[in-house]
Amino acid sequence: MELKHLRYFAAAVEEGSLQGAAARLNIAQPALSRRVRDLEAAVGCQLLIRGARGIEPTRAGLALYRDAVAILDSVNEAVQRARQQGHDRDRSIGLGLAPTVARKYAFLRQALEEFALGDPERSIAFRQGSSTELAEGLREGTLDLALMYEQRPDSPHVAEHLIHREVYILAVHPAHRLATTGPADLAELIGQPLIWLTRRDNAGNVNPMMAQLRRHGLEPVIGQLAESPEEQLDIVMASVGACITPASTILAVPPGALHFRALPKLDATIDFTLAWRRTGLGEAAAQLLSELEHAISRHRAAIEEGREAWISLDGSLLYRL
Repeated sequence: MELKHLRYFAAAVEEGSLQGAAARLNIAQPALSRRVRDLEAAVGCQLLIRGARGIEPTRAGLALYRDAVAILDSVNEAVQRARQQGHDRDRSIGLGLAPTVARKYAFLRQALEEFALGDPERSIAFRQGSSTELAEGLREGTLDLALMYEQRPDSPHVAEHLIHREVYILAVHPAHRLATTGPADLAELIGQPLIWLTRRDNAGNVNPMMAQLRRHGLEPVIGQLAESPEEQLDIVMASVGACITPASTILAVPPGALHFRALPKLDATIDFTLAWRRTGLGEAAAQLLSELEHAISRHRAAIEEGREAWISLDGSLLYRL
């Protein structure tokens, strides 16, 4: 049995006729009929019922069709992943970005613009993924540089530079009852369902923020779980909900889409880092690293001097160095 047998069979089921499937696949109908008969012989049972109005799958045929579609989809995805890997390797630089990073930070845009001015022909293969995935990419050498949260690549072949630490804040829908002015007290969250981010890089997929709240005597209430930061914010917006999120989220959403309040009594922070491969970094990647480090220095200076509006909320500083 070959993949083409499954492909021909799936087309026949979907078209409802061998003639229609043959036209779709651009092959002769007798050749398609032979392939289907060969597949039935290999499986050992009848898969299609032929009639004047076309064909219908038997019970066994329907079961095989479902599995065949899953197999074909899996093969197609594997081919696409392989092509993407080949495409990425043909490019000069692999840059990984944690979710929402590209839309948050002006220093990244500035560094990329400066890099492009140096040589417009140089290209970058961008890859967005969780910080866990990006750290793995650095260790395996499929990425040259990455901007990510929390994760430490934990490899002698990878270096890193702390960009800043940011605190957590409360983000709520503007119509939510907690969308009031001033900092939020943790007591206001008692009994309040929150949209929580699933953390698959932790034991039990539990968000460590839950442990932080318990240390403050607050038992978290899970309103709904989200698989990504983007989904978490989308659910908050759609459900008139609330969530606890890193301070830089303010930079990732349109003005007025969410209401933000500082959580001064919550002492948790999250690290934002630049990491890169120590060895095997090409000339172009080294140049991009240099541009990023210059831009990050300006970003850190803005935080230290307190000269940007996004640095504070409700009188509380949101970033630390």
